[in-house]
Amino acid sequence: MLASTDTLSKRERFMATLDELPWGALYRIALGFVVPLLYYRVFSKHHPWGFLALWCLVLISLRVFPAIFRKLLPSSDELEKIWAQRRKVAKLYDSYQWGKVVWFGVGMVCYMGVSGNSDSIVGALAVFFITSGALGLSIFSRRAKTLPKFNCKTANQNE
Repeated sequence: MLASTDTLSKRERFMATLDELPWGALYRIALGFVVPLLYYRVFSKHHPWGFLALWCLVLISLRVFPAIFRKLLPSSDELEKIWAQRRKVAKLYDSYQWGKVVWFGVGMVCYMGVSGNSDSIVGALAVFFITSGALGLSIFSRRAKTLPKFNCKTANQNE
């Protein structure tokens, strides 16, 4: 059975629910918008491999920084249990993780709409994120139904 956020302090409840809908989607949309914006503002030469490398760094940092924060910030056993359950689901089901990238694609589409920049690498990566993320969400939602006492809302959180 998955742990509940009912017994957590306000700070810990915030930390536990930060990645739930709609907040998790909103920060991923914001990242999807900001990454191409910064890339085109900071780098004078716009090379597709540079943009892909930047996204790889962003995705890696989204794995590393939460692990660092978990070690540095004091947290209750209940919050640790919630995070451990989410990591276990993420390790067992790749589709769970892939479902998260759809929001990066949405942010990139928003960037292209606002900026008027329709660079092929941004468009291609946005399509890849949205397509693969939607496929991941679809696969995971079917698999989640077979898990005992599985709550998608509780598990659909970062680390």
